[in-house]
Amino acid sequence: MVSKHHGYFLGLTLTESCKTTPSTRTLGNRQRGVALMAALILMLAVVMVLGNIFYRHQMDVSQAGAAAHTDQALLLALSVESWARQQVSSALQSNGQPFNSDTVDHLGENWAQAVPMLPIEGGVIRGCIQDLQARFNINNFAIYSKKNAAAFTADASVGPLDPINTVVIWQNLLELLDFPVTPQRSAALADWLDKDADMINSWGAEQPYYGNLQPPRTVANGPMTDSSELAAVVGYSVFDVQYLTHFVSALPVRSAVSPAVIPTPININTASDVVLQALGGSRALEFFEVIQQARSDNRHFQTVAELHSELSVGLAMSLPEIQAKWPAALLDVKSSFFQLYLEVLLGDIHLQVKSTIDLRNSKRAAPAVIAREVSVVPKVMPEIVVEDEAPLQSAAEDTDENQVYRVQTACEVIGV
Repeated sequence: MVSKHHGYFLGLTLTESCKTTPSTRTLGNRQRGVALMAALILMLAVVMVLGNIFYRHQMDVSQAGAAAHTDQALLLALSVESWARQQVSSALQSNGQPFNSDTVDHLGENWAQAVPMLPIEGGVIRGCIQDLQARFNINNFAIYSKKNAAAFTADASVGPLDPINTVVIWQNLLELLDFPVTPQRSAALADWLDKDADMINSWGAEQPYYGNLQPPRTVANGPMTDSSELAAVVGYSVFDVQYLTHFVSALPVRSAVSPAVIPTPININTASDVVLQALGGSRALEFFEVIQQARSDNRHFQTVAELHSELSVGLAMSLPEIQAKWPAALLDVKSSFFQLYLEVLLGDIHLQVKSTIDLRNSKRAAPAVIAREVSVVPKVMPEIVVEDEAPLQSAAEDTDENQVYRVQTACEVIGV
């Protein structure tokens, strides 16, 4: 009887011990949930680490590729620059003798013609050559200073029959482009370029004035190296410079044996219509028509004397009057300075190069590059598409001789 009861209680105990209470099940679920969350967090951490490693790897690869493409694009640009120097120098060769001082430069030469896009592996190259002496050299104002302030005053108040000079050409150019013509614009430019610290007249501006601006500026007291520097001169804005950029240049002023600065002349064979009219002064229309007639006849002037002779006939003035009104020092039929503009598109790299080439200021076998501006265009800028090659090719193959003397045809085609 005892054994029977003992077995009963033993079975009851075992049965009770095998039962799981609700609190026990909840604890187990919580433990499994924590383990699952830990596993997910660990997996997320691993994924983030791997993603970061992959991202950094891709960035390194992209940067390495961009650096390689940039270097390659620059080397390609320098190669084209070397080729362009040869093209320009070939225009100066006469009977196998390079750098002939009597060479005439005009828009019928090879350097001025449109060139189609040059395809390269992974991209294209396009560019053009411009005559910088087809523009007005703003460094010509360096001929004025406090020492010869009387000459500046006389030039600024020139009459209709007086000789054309640097100040008159500049004022005419501003007027033709619808800019206000004020005494300050010329005087401030002269003070920016001269070497002294004295104002050329009451309209000028030297360091005390620029030092009080916000932000303050330092007067160059020397020639400009780029026409964009004009925006720093009082009376001019960035907008003015952007609008004037196709009509002005910042070239080295030529020095004679004496310390005096000689203005850089304008090449009448390559100058634009606006610059030619600025040269014409009070006889702008007649002056322009004489040169335009020669271009329409597919002619270019061989000498300044030839221009003077035709002006004498066209304007009904005596030759001495023509020579006095348009001094030979301000005009020329040849050029020393050219600018090569290049765009290299290679992969995701868009490189722009502007090189200033001096043809006659070098004793070396090839023209010298005296300035070079290299810019990497951000990818957000509009890209050049290959479809643009069609108009370039069409311009390059254009045989209409009437189009030969369109100013800077090559650069106009590509919108430079």
